[in-house]
Amino acid sequence: MAGASEKTTPAADAKAFADAYRALEREFPEACSPGNGTGSTPPTKAAVQQKVKAARTARSRTVNSDQLARGTALDDAVLTEVRTLIKNGEKDKALALGHALRGRPATRSTGCAVLGIALLNSSGPASAWTVFSEIAGTDDADLVANDLYAAAFGALGDDASEVLDADLASGRFHSWSGVTLLRVAQKALARGLSDQAEVLIRTAQGRPEASMTENVRKELARLASWLPGGSKRAEIPQVAGAIPFGVIGYDQPDIASRNIGDYIQTVASMGHLVRQQNFTFTGDPDLVELAEELRGSTKTERLVDGESVSLNLFQLNRDGSPLQAVPEGTWALTFGWFMHHMFGQGFAFPFHDNVRPIILSFHVRFPAMLTPEALDYLRRYSPVGCRDWQTVALLRSVGVPAFFSGCLTTTVDTVFRRDGEDTRDATVYVDSPQTGPGTSRMQEQMSVRSLTFVENLRLARDWVRDYHLKYDKVVTSRLHCFLPARSVGSQVTFLPKNRSNNRFGGLIDTSDADFERIRQGILDKASRILQVIASGADEDDVYARWREICAPAMAEADEFLAARELPVLTAEAVTALVPAQGSGEHGGSDPAAVHVVVDVRRGEAKHLPRLIRSIDAHTSAPVEILAVGATTTEGERQSLRSDDLPLPVRWITVDEVAVRSLGDVTPNRQHELSLALAAPALPHARHAVFLPASALVRDDLTRLATVLPEEGALVTATAERHRGRESGLELIRRISGRQGDDNARALDFLIAAHRRHPGEFSTFDTNVMVIDLEAARRANLAGHLLPLILKYGMSFGEAMNIYAGPHRTELDGVWNHAPGYEVRSDPGVVNWRDTSKPWSAWVTPFAEEWANY
Repeated sequence: MAGASEKTTPAADAKAFADAYRALEREFPEACSPGNGTGSTPPTKAAVQQKVKAARTARSRTVNSDQLARGTALDDAVLTEVRTLIKNGEKDKALALGHALRGRPATRSTGCAVLGIALLNSSGPASAWTVFSEIAGTDDADLVANDLYAAAFGALGDDASEVLDADLASGRFHSWSGVTLLRVAQKALARGLSDQAEVLIRTAQGRPEASMTENVRKELARLASWLPGGSKRAEIPQVAGAIPFGVIGYDQPDIASRNIGDYIQTVASMGHLVRQQNFTFTGDPDLVELAEELRGSTKTERLVDGESVSLNLFQLNRDGSPLQAVPEGTWALTFGWFMHHMFGQGFAFPFHDNVRPIILSFHVRFPAMLTPEALDYLRRYSPVGCRDWQTVALLRSVGVPAFFSGCLTTTVDTVFRRDGEDTRDATVYVDSPQTGPGTSRMQEQMSVRSLTFVENLRLARDWVRDYHLKYDKVVTSRLHCFLPARSVGSQVTFLPKNRSNNRFGGLIDTSDADFERIRQGILDKASRILQVIASGADEDDVYARWREICAPAMAEADEFLAARELPVLTAEAVTALVPAQGSGEHGGSDPAAVHVVVDVRRGEAKHLPRLIRSIDAHTSAPVEILAVGATTTEGERQSLRSDDLPLPVRWITVDEVAVRSLGDVTPNRQHELSLALAAPALPHARHAVFLPASALVRDDLTRLATVLPEEGALVTATAERHRGRESGLELIRRISGRQGDDNARALDFLIAAHRRHPGEFSTFDTNVMVIDLEAARRANLAGHLLPLILKYGMSFGEAMNIYAGPHRTELDGVWNHAPGYEVRSDPGVVNWRDTSKPWSAWVTPFAEEWANY
């Protein structure tokens, strides 16, 4: 807080805040009402002064006194500041404040709101809902309704409609701000709750104009257009005898694309229609007019003389088709980045039931879109032509027939016939890290969102026309500048931010011959299947023919994918890395003991004694402590030796000479290697419990040690709770994308990893786990882990997940409570890894208990 002169702890801040809040409620109840100061009646001078006094008493470094001085309620000010903390990356501080406030009766409701917001960002909806549910349906939820419903829908799915229905029935939603009404309506509409969304939208639109910004009003109107009866869901006029044909657009209830590159793809797709000389077009007049213009500039050598048919053209939105009134029997060439979510509530995929897609140039950006329903849909309309090899490998791993087609924009030159000499002599830089003499442009433009669909297509055509007529040299970081500019003959220097990006497999570093094979492959496949559609064949016959057309490309994919395997070190090579087979400082292992491998990160050695004392206090069997700490100093180890510890500590190390033979290995990398060598370093141990140094044992560790992996698994562990880290498919992509300039290595790894673990799997937390060391030695676990760490730069935890995948036994969460990601009352093990530590100044559950050891 501004003006505070003393340094305080969050615990003291929270107590002072609670005391001040109680006094404020008693003396000035109107000042504590949510949203006070934002309505038509300003707070009294006395209320403002009391708020400032309360804040000064609390000496809070979290609550902004300026907000309080202007009349903002205390809980409102706290929530505003917590959002700021999260935005600024201060997750631990936000969590600490939430735990502190929730721990006191006077501020429990505010604490639930604060902690719910923090958990929603650190862990996700399920954990957040455990605390939000305590205040759901009460006035205390009003200020966090948007966050609460993000958690409710994420945790409960469609059952969250009951929570919303209760708020609507009680009329509680009338106290929500205009922004909150909009945000909750967005989520409701995305979940198919159109009636509830309409109530919220109409309520907000009925508010005085001064109560919300113009942008909020515009978004409300835009969202309303997607309600039943809205303009976005209007019937699409049909012409008798014409085949409905969707032209891919990018509108949806959530934020629409502002990337001109998307529209360049659509222009390229239209080239495949207009080159068919005997196709005629009806439907959207503007779209038909553009199609005729493109036909007028089509290359003569690309024209196809075949079946005659009339196509009824209309805009089919990639990310919003389920909400459109799509005509029955609609065909479409579908392509591009799949896909953008809708307000964080999932993806509008599969397409509308009436769409019959020919899937070419398909890229999966978020594996989360591959729901069971989506996979069945893709299999039904397979094989899927993929824009990149990464998507081929991904879809193959989840059982979808797929092949590499390359990008549709390689064919955009179809509608750019050159009449006369090529006189290009200028240079353009498009989103380029390099600049020089010439023109600079940005491919994403806000104006795109204010233009009509056809206006954006014309804009995209003009961009490519500039490459075709003006720019002989193009320098860009954009894939959909690089490919279309190259298609029309520009000399392109491609400078992507990350050459290992998962979009580039098969498209980067291609020769002219490779590029031409991609282009001709797409032209051939699209032309042949369009001719089948034009012939009037029924749906089954069209897709049977599609499978025949794509069979050679499927065989090519079989061969390409089969050649990749993850590297493995021999057991002999692994043995050479372990000095004296782990005899270490304290002799051999006792096979009957509970073996505990402790991961000691940089600076944690001084805290190891407390963990060891808690282990000793709660373990009925003999215990051997094996510490891994390549970054610890000899002084830190000597200090541990001189400490009066109830259990000795032995260190797992690697053979320095042998490790150096593997290359330049940093201390941090050596630490990861040491963790991976636990099994060969403990040749007589049957199994081991893994713990982080920043942990507290509160129950008999012997019980944890007996939770052995079931048959077919090497590890027993809980699921990962870190938000955005739960998907095995995403983990594979994340590691692949970290390979920097070596895009070939990135692709090889990704393909091999998908081959090892077909399908999605949930990642697990390696901080607390039980490993079957006998099985690990038989399987040469270390031989599999070490190359992953050395070659691909993985952590030990990542390598364990890549090796084990779904083949693990689930550990009860009571044995791995992570306060930064969940709430639990009586855990057996508390794990503070990756969140605020018990020795920090911040409030964290069980820290006082830890301090007593």
